[in-house]
Amino acid sequence: MNRILYDASCAVLLILLAFNALASKGSQPLSLKANAPKFYVVSRGDTLWSISSLYLASPWYWPRLWQANPEINNPDLIYPGDTIVLDWVNEQPVLSVKPIKKLSPKIRIIEKQPIVAPLEPLMLSGFQNNRLIDNNALTAAAKVIGNKSGHKYLTADETVYISGAHSAVQWAIFRRLGAYHRQDVSQNVTSLRLIARGTLVESSSAFSGLKITSQQQEILRNDVALPLLNNVSHNSTSTLSPSSVNLSINVLGNLDNTHFSSTNQIVVVDKGAEDGLRLGSVFELKEAARPALKGESPFITESGAFDSQFVFPRIKVGELVVVDLYDYFSFALITKSTRPIDKNVFLAPLSVESSYSNENKK
Repeated sequence: MNRILYDASCAVLLILLAFNALASKGSQPLSLKANAPKFYVVSRGDTLWSISSLYLASPWYWPRLWQANPEINNPDLIYPGDTIVLDWVNEQPVLSVKPIKKLSPKIRIIEKQPIVAPLEPLMLSGFQNNRLIDNNALTAAAKVIGNKSGHKYLTADETVYISGAHSAVQWAIFRRLGAYHRQDVSQNVTSLRLIARGTLVESSSAFSGLKITSQQQEILRNDVALPLLNNVSHNSTSTLSPSSVNLSINVLGNLDNTHFSSTNQIVVVDKGAEDGLRLGSVFELKEAARPALKGESPFITESGAFDSQFVFPRIKVGELVVVDLYDYFSFALITKSTRPIDKNVFLAPLSVESSYSNENKK
């Protein structure tokens, strides 16, 4: 029994001596390994002890090595990807942690500069594939007569004959779509859609023959044939800009002869160059809001019946841009619509909150 107590006393004494020796060396400089790295990236499974062993011959001194990081008191406070940096403070080696930066998805905001959009691509679809022609010009225009086989539907297989003697080489054949009228100026126009192109191959006093070079659909007798003069528009190209013209402008219809129109459709409007309209002018499309109490019982208030109608602000339903000008009518392209557009809508100058105005303020 005395022997056991003696051995235990010796063991405790040795431990105390060891800790005392470590404590006595606490004020002495730490000795680093010759190959101690300047930087070390933490890997999965690393601990403060294992990292310290890369730097110290005796990892027991790891608390002194990490003294500049008092918040690190256990291995769970370092993470894979963190960078360990060896530095010197008061001539003592010190390890510090540079935590890994975790990136989160962020929206990059780019300030947009105002963009001046050329009208030429829009005009190409406006004046080459579609046209407006007044009644006098329509009456005088050449018409398709037929071909030698007497077919009802004409194609590029045979020469297509048109009325009259002509010398122009390049021709376009159009289909009549819809007629539009302006009572205030007594003007009537008809909209035309391009269906074919041809080249003059023969001419006589009564008719001329065309070789069809391109065709979108079958050609019918009485379709309209117009010469292509240098294949250029009667309008010059322009840029998009909010309209400053305060006119009463209405949509008369579209080139598809449907009741409703929508985004990317071309419509006919009842104003033109003679009214001060300009190519590239951007307008809002609006429709009248339904009046309150229309055909309904009077609104009852505390002081009695209120039987007059409320007139609500007009509703914006889209935007359009003028893409081809004529004297008293124009083609316009619907660039935005929130509901089907019919003949009850009208054009108005762009408001402050419009998408076009906001886009050009950025």
